[in-house]
Amino acid sequence: MTKKYTCKVCDAIAIPIGSQNGNLDGRTYEFAQCNNCHFSFVINFREDYAEIYNENYYAGRGADPMVDYINEYKNSSITIRNYEWQGIVKIYQEFCPENSKWLDFGCGSGGLVRYVKKQGIDIVGFDEGWAASLGREGGTQILTASELIQHNGTFDFCSAIEVFEHIPNPLEAFRQIRRILKPGGILFLTTGNAQPWRSKLLNWSYASCPDVNVSFYEPETLEFCMRKTGFLPKKIDNFNQYSDIIKYKILKNTGFQNKSFLIDMLPWRIISKLVDLRYQVSAQPYGVAI
Repeated sequence: MTKKYTCKVCDAIAIPIGSQNGNLDGRTYEFAQCNNCHFSFVINFREDYAEIYNENYYAGRGADPMVDYINEYKNSSITIRNYEWQGIVKIYQEFCPENSKWLDFGCGSGGLVRYVKKQGIDIVGFDEGWAASLGREGGTQILTASELIQHNGTFDFCSAIEVFEHIPNPLEAFRQIRRILKPGGILFLTTGNAQPWRSKLLNWSYASCPDVNVSFYEPETLEFCMRKTGFLPKKIDNFNQYSDIIKYKILKNTGFQNKSFLIDMLPWRIISKLVDLRYQVSAQPYGVAI
């Protein structure tokens, strides 16, 4: 008899869909999928966060070899992450007037915070753990959980960049973000779109690191999350706002680390659009706090 689980997003029944071995110690992770809101998740996720999100992880020697925050921290002016940061700033500027207050939720060592600060925008980060400590030591303003609650209702914009796939109980994080936003504030997040992989989730690169990637969302899933936690979900209609973000994702997944003149000579709007037609990253919604 097939075991059933309760979906953490919509409370419907979720069915096991298979298993995947992790990258750290070979342990087996079981996956389930909800046929109502299409949330997919790791059932037996790890909770020893200090062990898996340690210095090795942030240096690309941990569960996800594509991660290299240490290189980005040391070479912030030339890392390809600048393309992503540039794209996120464009989205912020589209939604927010001058003097708006920005929180980067799950900021790691604070690379986006430092990039945005240099442009005169009021931003702070929030995160805990090894990477956040590294950022604080370097002078980046990164709030702790106890500090964050002192800022409830004060932010106009919140970014959460490749964060929600790491969170086993997403509604808690959505509620936390809603509390810190003003009414009308914007939540912009990025996470892979699981919809193209619905029938073959375990073949998706996001699911290949189950030690750390434990939650997988389709646009409908995120809309469920947003509506249940005080957000009105909306879509970004202008693809050009996404182009730089997808450019970064392409470069990261093809092994590039640093910017170059030759990279910038390529027709990125066309390339990004073609890739997005396949992976539908831009179909993920953003949220307006209500």
